[in-house]
Amino acid sequence: MRQAGQTQPQPQPQPQPQPQTQTQTLTAAADASERFLLILVLAVAAAGVAGPAPGRAVAAGNGIDIALAVLVFATGLSLRLTDLVAVRLAWRRIAVVLGVSTAALPALAWAASQLIGDQVLRSGMQTVGVAPAEVATVALCVIAGGEAALCAALLAASTIITVVAAGPILSLLGASVIVSSAGLLGNLALVIALPLAAGVALRTLWSPGQALDAAVRLVTVLALLLLLWQVASQITLDSAYTRVILALVAYVAASAVLGKVLAVRATASRATAVLLPVAMRDFAVAAGIASAAFGPAAAAPLGAYGVLVLLTGSAAALLTRRGATASGTGQA
Repeated sequence: MRQAGQTQPQPQPQPQPQPQTQTQTLTAAADASERFLLILVLAVAAAGVAGPAPGRAVAAGNGIDIALAVLVFATGLSLRLTDLVAVRLAWRRIAVVLGVSTAALPALAWAASQLIGDQVLRSGMQTVGVAPAEVATVALCVIAGGEAALCAALLAASTIITVVAAGPILSLLGASVIVSSAGLLGNLALVIALPLAAGVALRTLWSPGQALDAAVRLVTVLALLLLLWQVASQITLDSAYTRVILALVAYVAASAVLGKVLAVRATASRATAVLLPVAMRDFAVAAGIASAAFGPAAAAPLGAYGVLVLLTGSAAALLTRRGATASGTGQA
């Protein structure tokens, strides 16, 4: 029984749920885009193949170059100048990777192309071996937690090698072609070199906050998906592609093995930065070389190669990221 003068305790007010801030929303979206990257890649690739008309229309309006430039710029914003300067400490491995891949990849592409009966398609397949590292490798390296600065250095160096050596190497493989180094250099500078330099320079002068950092991560994934959608729309599924697909699978597998060998005894983050640029070559640049050297029909295999290499690269980045997360959780 309650005593006189004793007051009844008042119920405590329940804390009201705080609305999600813009930073939290962007971070959650960026995390989700990276976590479900493989599913998104599969869905976008399927959409491009099933309904190719919109993707081809966007690609005809320089959509591939625009997507590449945005992807490279966003990737540059994720790099710090101090990281790029630190790459000089790995110059020996960089030299070995560049030397071996420049010699081995064209030979692997030539060997795989022998599975293709059509001469024009076979020649187009060979251009994969002289293409530079895929520009998306730096973005995937960031997602996977690898040394993005090392990956960017390999990308830049392989691009210079492509400009200088693509024509002579293709001639050594038996192709009677003349690749315009000036035109190729101008395109690569506009799509890769300038956006990357702009992103790195902006990051040096200005450090983005958490919200903008999440936005950059999200834009990186969206640009990658836009690129893949346009490339997937170039694929024509018919019986003639069977041998092309077999040749591409053989080349991707062989180049991945080469990347693994070149990454022997490296740390996990450095191994990722070596594997991705060796195993993934730029399908857009390869298509440009093939079209200039052998005619537009020779670029047909490069659409399938782009889808295949982005799918395998995205899967590798996702698995590496999950493995690193699980390792960190286990050590905690």
